[in-house]
Amino acid sequence: MIGKSKRPRPQDDDPAEAQQAHWAPAASDTAMEQILRKTLDHLDETLPWARSLPADGRRTLEGAIRTALDDLLSRLDARGTEGSEIPSPVPAELSRSLGPHRAMELTQVILDMLEEAGRTMGAEGERSTLVYTRHAATAAAALYADLAEARNGRKAATESRIIRHLIEQTADTRTVDDLARLGWPTEFDCFAVVGEAQGNDEGQGMENARHPIHTTVARQGGRALVGENEGLMVVLVDPNRSGTPADFCASILRFFTDESAVCLGPLHYGISGAGASIRAALSTYAAAPAVADPITAALLRPLHADDLLPERALNGDRDAADQLYQEVYLSLAGQDPDGPLPTTLLTFLRSGNSLEVTAKKLGIHPNTVRYRLRRCVEVTGWDAMDPRESFVLQAALIIGRIRRSHPDTD
Repeated sequence: MIGKSKRPRPQDDDPAEAQQAHWAPAASDTAMEQILRKTLDHLDETLPWARSLPADGRRTLEGAIRTALDDLLSRLDARGTEGSEIPSPVPAELSRSLGPHRAMELTQVILDMLEEAGRTMGAEGERSTLVYTRHAATAAAALYADLAEARNGRKAATESRIIRHLIEQTADTRTVDDLARLGWPTEFDCFAVVGEAQGNDEGQGMENARHPIHTTVARQGGRALVGENEGLMVVLVDPNRSGTPADFCASILRFFTDESAVCLGPLHYGISGAGASIRAALSTYAAAPAVADPITAALLRPLHADDLLPERALNGDRDAADQLYQEVYLSLAGQDPDGPLPTTLLTFLRSGNSLEVTAKKLGIHPNTVRYRLRRCVEVTGWDAMDPRESFVLQAALIIGRIRRSHPDTD
């Protein structure tokens, strides 16, 4: 009949039917609109970001709320929430556009609204609504877990792509865009840490370490990228002026295997500097066996790239050879490669580090040799009286003398 509900009239002696009839008014269009308006008003009060959504976003948001309410009421009309799977109250597409945090906030508002609507439907309606919202919350949690996994996968792929381009020196404007999407500024200082990831024998070491490394570095005020190169984990860190490379490196050492060399690249600036620091750390890893303890094979952790310049140069690292030439040899030789400092230093190194033999060969007093060697330390930062540092100086002199003799040779 016109104007009458299409639901069958319940029998007075059927409590369930009678209860169902009690729910019917809540399913009317008027009641639905009232609940919807109340939810939108509550959303504006509790979620300030919802007020600033554009018109199309607002319509999508309202549609999600309307759909969730309609789904609940249709299931109650069907007498129960059993049967078909209950969806997340905020669908996947809207969740992706809002982002995980806002999607979870919106989900909570919708579920609160549904529970409040259920309280207007009598005891049985309230019970069924609570069952529904519990299932809806579970569906939402599963959806957000899937979205988070997909998002983390995209983020990991982006980080790996950035690291690869930096190593291969193919970074371009797309790399800048990738960094921006990950929250990196256009200008930054950075350094690299390279080694074998903990648990990498199972092939998941780097992936398992990625999130904890991000969290650890962020806790110290910095930001990080994690990538891979030929089985090694590469971590690029922007300290964001919150600490030294040594501080940050010490905090993430535990994510590398105890047996692996952990190599720390120099602090550089910008995208070109990032690539240089990563390559220096990789080169240091390759040269690490040369400085292992001859008895225990132990290595310092971390190994600083600048401390292995001779080994890296001997292993074919042109950047290390350039650094020795520019920072050490040219500092000594300047405009006079046959001047007193390089001549005295080379003679000292070739005389078994003997002051007396050096003084005799040069025809000067031993105190003069001491003075010149102190000047070498001031100029280069390396001390010829130290066995290890004298090796660095000798390598720089060799490279410098060869390049001086063959200036046009690469």
